[in-house]
Amino acid sequence: MSAITDVNKFDRALNIKFENGTSLSVEDCWLRDNCRCSSCYRSDTFQKANYLLELSGIKISTFKFDACNLYIEWNDKHQSTYEASFLIKFQYDKWKDSRKLRPILWKGVDIENKIAKVHAREFLNTESGAITVFKSLIDYGVALIDQVGVSLEATEQVCKALGGVQHTLFGGMWQFTSVQDHADTAYTNLPLAVHNDNTYFNEAAGLQILHCLEHSNGEGGETILVDGFFGATKLKNEFPEDFEFLTNFNLDAEYLEDGHHYKYSAPVINVDKEKNLEQIRFNVYDRSPMAFSSGEECRSYYRALWNLSTYYQNTDCQWKFKLYPGLVMVMDNFRVLHGRTAFTGNRIVCGSYVSRSDWLNKARALKLIQ
Repeated sequence: MSAITDVNKFDRALNIKFENGTSLSVEDCWLRDNCRCSSCYRSDTFQKANYLLELSGIKISTFKFDACNLYIEWNDKHQSTYEASFLIKFQYDKWKDSRKLRPILWKGVDIENKIAKVHAREFLNTESGAITVFKSLIDYGVALIDQVGVSLEATEQVCKALGGVQHTLFGGMWQFTSVQDHADTAYTNLPLAVHNDNTYFNEAAGLQILHCLEHSNGEGGETILVDGFFGATKLKNEFPEDFEFLTNFNLDAEYLEDGHHYKYSAPVINVDKEKNLEQIRFNVYDRSPMAFSSGEECRSYYRALWNLSTYYQNTDCQWKFKLYPGLVMVMDNFRVLHGRTAFTGNRIVCGSYVSRSDWLNKARALKLIQ
């Protein structure tokens, strides 16, 4: 058995080299908090059993390790065993890397033959079908589900399998035509520039699902998709000052309708602390008037948005296709921008949202992400 030197309350670490040559350093407070014995961890609920304050003042008395395990006896006589594979998994670089989503950037029509297009029966009834759809959403932000029943009810079945219907002011499952039932340009036959939905929500919807149930006596209405991450990456490379501005400046977005006033302020480009892209909140329609701290800030705001818009409005960056009855499109609203061309005739589209928490929950259950 070996002893550990007591430096201070929150500065004690074990430096271990297992017999297989793996070396790691682990803080004692982390070790005690993550003991997996039955008195410290409930395997039936996958939850910790101790309060943090109960662990205060507890120190390592002795420890030893072999090729596979670390064994610790604490000053309160508690004994813990940790598998080497468990400890290695939570070394910071390995843990951080395992949590990353790795989007595959795409430009325009190139995406057409890469995304998943799965028969509804396969998606709804087989794990392999679900894996194909969710993997396409993780990789490219888009998936297509074909041969869906041409009804609101059949579309809802697909939405539930994607994670569950998210209710908003538009309802759970919604249906729209060119009749303006809400204060939204989607409820017209006008062209829609590509955008992300719900920029005025504290958390925008995670997925958007669209299904064209009917388009008769007219033409147009093609769907337009753009990879928001591709455009943001181009901006970062070609106009780094504008990229930096849009990751730090909070843009106000709002939705006004009788009985409703949603408003939220956030960067157009959300990144993590390592500047990895996490979300695009780009919507030219929902921007509300803002005051600026200086003329320079005002000009930076417009310059950055204009430069980002050049990628999103560039037809070479857009994938344009026609939705038809039976084909359901699913897209990641945190990443992919969508729009449509103007149309004539009677066009009925239904769909819904799925929260990001709910669809990522499904992806984790399928072991596609950590």
